[in-house]
Amino acid sequence: MKLDFHVHTEYSPDSMVSLATFAKICKKKGLFPVITDHDTIKGALEFKKRFGNCIIGEEISTLQGDLIGLFLNEEIPKKISVYDAADRIKSQGGLVYMPHPFDKVRSSALKVYDFKADIVEVFNGRVVLQEYNRMAGDYADKHSLLKAVGSDSHFAMHIGSCYAEMDAFDDIKGFVRSLKNAKLIKRQSSPLVLPASKIVHISKQKLLWLKSFLK
Repeated sequence: MKLDFHVHTEYSPDSMVSLATFAKICKKKGLFPVITDHDTIKGALEFKKRFGNCIIGEEISTLQGDLIGLFLNEEIPKKISVYDAADRIKSQGGLVYMPHPFDKVRSSALKVYDFKADIVEVFNGRVVLQEYNRMAGDYADKHSLLKAVGSDSHFAMHIGSCYAEMDAFDDIKGFVRSLKNAKLIKRQSSPLVLPASKIVHISKQKLLWLKSFLK
């Protein structure tokens, strides 16, 4: 099975990928759905209700940078410490995933690393300077952490550009065993996707303002 571990849908402020579109792409590309929207699990819960099983994730905007929780049952609030966020993920039985941890181009990259992580994103499709991806791989090796890859897609065309090819699993323990032996497929996206997602974010904010103004 194939898993792209870092995907955003319309429930993120900087993506316009509908859940229906995401479902179609997963079916076409043979992806097991993983949804990691910014600071919400609402999209993942809705997807599970409408289209079937998925891994419910959340990219949490912590005070020390972005952190992803996988296999969540409850939403984790933003603007808490990364240590608190990691503890809350663990308390749900979830896995702590470090996205683009060394990407200095992004202000949202992690600033600290002294918390208990399970998985390191050793390749992020939107990282411009590949040295930062290599640093993530070195960190995972040094600390004996699981490795994963994510497209960090905010647009339909990039979903599944990076993925882990792994054996099927029935639970989190099986998932961990499978990921240890996964084959990681890595493809870099165009550097233009970063400013493009910012434009989407601004456009969606303006649309929300207009809707509230017209009420």
